[in-house]
Amino acid sequence: MFEFSIACKYLIPRKKHLSVTLIAMMSVGVISLIVWLLLVFLSVTNGIESSWLKKLTDLNAPVRVTPTPAYYSSYYYKVDSISSASGFAFKTLGEKKEALTSDPYDPEEDPEVPSHWQRPELNTKGALIDPVKGLVSSLTDLQKKHQSLFYQDYEMSGALLKLQLLRNSSPSLFTSGQESMNFLTQVSYLATPPAQKKTLSSLLIPFSAKDINHLLFLANYRMERTLEDGAPALLAASETFPSKIDQILSFLKIHTLKTVTPYWKLPAFLLPEDVAFSVSGPVEKLTLADTFQKKNKNISTVIRKGNELLVSIEGRSFTIDVENTFFEVAKPLIFKSKIQEESIETAHHIQEIRVLVEGSLQGHIIKGELPWKDLLVDTFTVLSESGHEHGKSPPWVHVQNSAREWSLPTNEKGESGILLPKGFKENGVMLGDRGFLSYQGSTSSSVQEQRVSVFVAGFYDPGIISVGNKCLLVPKTITKTINSSNTPFTFDKISLGGFQVWPDSPRSAELIKEEIQNALENQGLSSYWSVTSYKDYEFAKDLLQQFQSDKMLLSLIGVIILVVACCNIISFLILLVSDKKKEIAILQAMGASRTSIALIFGSCGMIVGLFGCTIGTVGALFTLEHIDLIAGFLSAMQGHEAFNPAFYGNSLPTTLSSGALLFIFIATPTLSLLSGLIPAIKASRLCPSTILRSES
Repeated sequence: MFEFSIACKYLIPRKKHLSVTLIAMMSVGVISLIVWLLLVFLSVTNGIESSWLKKLTDLNAPVRVTPTPAYYSSYYYKVDSISSASGFAFKTLGEKKEALTSDPYDPEEDPEVPSHWQRPELNTKGALIDPVKGLVSSLTDLQKKHQSLFYQDYEMSGALLKLQLLRNSSPSLFTSGQESMNFLTQVSYLATPPAQKKTLSSLLIPFSAKDINHLLFLANYRMERTLEDGAPALLAASETFPSKIDQILSFLKIHTLKTVTPYWKLPAFLLPEDVAFSVSGPVEKLTLADTFQKKNKNISTVIRKGNELLVSIEGRSFTIDVENTFFEVAKPLIFKSKIQEESIETAHHIQEIRVLVEGSLQGHIIKGELPWKDLLVDTFTVLSESGHEHGKSPPWVHVQNSAREWSLPTNEKGESGILLPKGFKENGVMLGDRGFLSYQGSTSSSVQEQRVSVFVAGFYDPGIISVGNKCLLVPKTITKTINSSNTPFTFDKISLGGFQVWPDSPRSAELIKEEIQNALENQGLSSYWSVTSYKDYEFAKDLLQQFQSDKMLLSLIGVIILVVACCNIISFLILLVSDKKKEIAILQAMGASRTSIALIFGSCGMIVGLFGCTIGTVGALFTLEHIDLIAGFLSAMQGHEAFNPAFYGNSLPTTLSSGALLFIFIATPTLSLLSGLIPAIKASRLCPSTILRSES
């Protein structure tokens, strides 16, 4: 403690020792700058890596267990194709998991087992070995050991997606006669989505007001012959409209509506009584200003008096009836709103629904009841749980009350909801758009095109994996139908399905992988299954390895720069030792040991390093807190996005990396201490008598 107090005393800036003070401040500044750069860089890169890894493992799971060729060539798999109990069709892994018996073959009813098949593998009790139930048993035991572990079976397939994009060019969306139909076609992968709530929640893109307004627009129509090529027939959905609109509004709480036309027609009855509003324009086309124009003495005004309006224009006054009188409003208005639920039951079009509105114009409250016309949803809340108790479900992906798992909806026509990558949303696809999946199915005599009707139930973020932009998340019934169609163009069987395993953290994927492999080996099932972690996925392996290499290289460069910065302390301490020779001699004469002298100047170096660390950390925290402003400034300077959202996300990470902080606060003081060893040893070897004689 004595040595540390002396070191702190030596580091206090003094006018008499200006050169030492300047070099000390320079050393602290350089270290602070390097620490700031390293912390910001490591925090951003670690945050990006964590984001990439989370998106990758949420969608594809940190651990996958897939069947090997041995599984598909086994009697256990092939026997379903000749068994009447299996419908003479291969079972999926999910069906195998739920099957009551491992061997559905009945020698009395089913065809003879081909002689070239592998012989059935039996256990010690003479029963057929069940690789699927054995794996599920191992995963269930593992789940008991790791409470947060979750697993499910999945399937993959491929098809041609064709979406029909019904749009309205009118700003109000609900004006009939301005509809148009466009089409989007995309060859796509199909995969079953993760059911776990917390897993899929991080991938789903929240609905926007634009999505909700489009759903309301589509509720006005019913589209016939959607499975046929060309534009489907558009018919008014007058009979089905109440049920369609109720299905949407039962799961929404609409807070505000906004007017959409450039000059919205405000009914006169919304104006409060005895309040003056400024107007402009001719009598037949009066326009309400945004604010009251107090400065103009000849201002034109309108005041509501009961069922009449007192209008003053250009010095003359007259009255008109409130009924059927409208004023144009140049700028959009925002209304707090409450839907009159009783009007939904009798409505045949959204314009027949009544809403209570309350807004502000020229500093005054305007309120009343309006038809839902030229009004769009502005803000809302999704009420995911309401409606389930009445047997209803929303027309978007939602959480089931009982299982607390994500579920894709089915509409009144039996069409299945699907999730699309966000790239579709960016290209104009919207919630509720309908279409079909096309695939080729082989029959006994020919190959025919088959179609499955679908609609868009939401969008998800696939991350930066290129294949993700073509991967649709669909119900298992669709992938099973396509995979069992004997289509001539399909995936390799090994890629068709498997089991996905989500441990508590992706970082524990290797441990879980090893435990699954050990469990399968103990059951003698390792030949049937291949266990891989996210580090082995072909579509992500190279990218993750390259990112790790880049981060390691840049971190190494940063450490080298930090070493050079800390070496600047050597110059500072040599100068400090030279300046404090007399005090060193006095301390030695008073009994201070060489070790104490060395510790004093070694502590000086370490204190400078710690001080630089503290300043650099504060600077890094401030920078990360305002990182988006800095990114925006850089983008403005370059004229384009400085950080591509496809790689960095919509915003850069703002959390300081704890690992980087720990590394900096260990490495910097250590390097500073090592840098101070040479001057410290030199100071400890000074002879006090020689120093005092020279000073006298």
